[in-house]
Amino acid sequence: MKELKIKRVLPHALVALLTVFTISACETATTGSDAQSSNNPSENMDANGKYQKPLKMTWAVQTAAASKLLDNETWEDNRWSRLFKDKLNIDLQVAFTADSSTDAYKNKLNAIIASGDLPDVFKTQDTNVFLQLAQNGQLADLTEVYNKYATDSIKEYQKRFTDSFKGATIDGKLYAIPRMNDNFHEAPFLWIREDWLKRTNSQPPKTIEELVALAKKFATEDPDGNGKNGDTIGLALNKDLIRQNHASILGLVSAFGVPGRDESMFYRDQNGKMTFAWIQPNMKPALAVLADMYKQGLINKDFTSKSESALVEDITSGKIGMAFGSNWGTWYPYNNVYKKDGVIVRPYPIPTQSGYDYKIGIESNAVGQMTMVRKDYKNPEAVIKMLNLYDETVNYSTKDVYDKYWANEQYRLSPIYIDQPGEVYAADLLKAMDKGSSEGLPPAAKPLYDYIAGFENGTLAKDDNAFGTWGQMSKSGSLPIVLNKYIPDKAIVQSILGIQRPDVWLTNVSSLDTLTITAFTDIITGAKPVEYFDTFVQQWLKAGGQKSLDELDKMYPAK
Repeated sequence: MKELKIKRVLPHALVALLTVFTISACETATTGSDAQSSNNPSENMDANGKYQKPLKMTWAVQTAAASKLLDNETWEDNRWSRLFKDKLNIDLQVAFTADSSTDAYKNKLNAIIASGDLPDVFKTQDTNVFLQLAQNGQLADLTEVYNKYATDSIKEYQKRFTDSFKGATIDGKLYAIPRMNDNFHEAPFLWIREDWLKRTNSQPPKTIEELVALAKKFATEDPDGNGKNGDTIGLALNKDLIRQNHASILGLVSAFGVPGRDESMFYRDQNGKMTFAWIQPNMKPALAVLADMYKQGLINKDFTSKSESALVEDITSGKIGMAFGSNWGTWYPYNNVYKKDGVIVRPYPIPTQSGYDYKIGIESNAVGQMTMVRKDYKNPEAVIKMLNLYDETVNYSTKDVYDKYWANEQYRLSPIYIDQPGEVYAADLLKAMDKGSSEGLPPAAKPLYDYIAGFENGTLAKDDNAFGTWGQMSKSGSLPIVLNKYIPDKAIVQSILGIQRPDVWLTNVSSLDTLTITAFTDIITGAKPVEYFDTFVQQWLKAGGQKSLDELDKMYPAK
């Protein structure tokens, strides 16, 4: 793998914290799960690779609204913990649990880092945390154990997701198992309730003008059929606006040629100049549209204080007609609408705006969730062996086994897993659906085919997994929109911000992020005029934005 040199990225404020961490980690180097292990892992394995003596492993659990515990199972005792015990003689112990859909997991992990008492295995989606831990010698080098123990199947993922593995590699050493995926799945779509379209005798909007007109129908007429006009929401927003959550502004600004995505969307423009999504001049007309919609009452007035859970409640209760969102909508939250009312909320391509080439912003494939092992854990190969077992169980077993260990979010019970990479199989599934047969599909794709076919023929009409897969990967799903429209239209723009991060950006990213959301909120709600956008741009540049652009220009030179 190509060696990647990383510049110093630690903000000075973190040095003290990591010094404490380093000292504490050294003090615990010979305690806990290490005491049972030999320096030679093979001495404690039988012919099948199972540990002869029980191997203890602590792990940090990321919970979320989508997580499900079934059959009276717990995070400590469940189908995956029992499988790892039975097949590998690994005793899993939960170090802590925290919600990863909020800041709870991030905050808990930061506290654990400060204490120095890291779990044996844990995850982070924060590239800065990964870099800090790796560069300060707190993560196990997985290069040797990966090369020795990973199956051919796992190594094929490395070939397919080269950028992901580069992102997990520093100075030629593999410090994490990356999220194996293509990030084009992050593209936004417009999700619309089918029943409201029918009740208002409308068609899905293809332009922003049509979007506004449809939002007006949804907000002023009686699309929910309760006999009252004006008690519904045309287009929903959430308070974070620029995040990849439900009801962001990402799809709308994309129509104006702004490839927005949270605070990390740096890229080179058509002239080769390093730039940033949220300072583009095209944001002004996009924000003007939103401000006008808000003034007309077409957007939820309380979006400035609307948490994601509260927004999901509005979606589930049938108050919202449409919102921009990501490809997993039928997995969550629109599965709630389907279960409650039998109503489908369907994804459509983002509407476009005359005079602009639409652009979709996605994250660099080099960044994403990392699964790491603490430096002093004596059996890092155990994580690779668990990954092999996960792959074998989920991707190369029977449908019953697949349903037991993957379906209903059960894969989250495994400390390490391969995100079921739907986009990997999307093109193959479309071909299989055309010919009406799953013959020739990869093993892991066949259950997906069965879910889609079962939902469409009614045999799996009430199955959550079938509904989720259908909305994502059927001919009318979200991923085919990416494959058949966004990519051919050359609309995808990948952020240039990979594993390297300049100090000035790391130091200022939080304040720049807050500055952006505050300015956009003020403009949309009318607290500031649209012209205030120019002031915001100057503030952003002065507050570390320009220096970030300058440093990134050097860090990621034009090709």
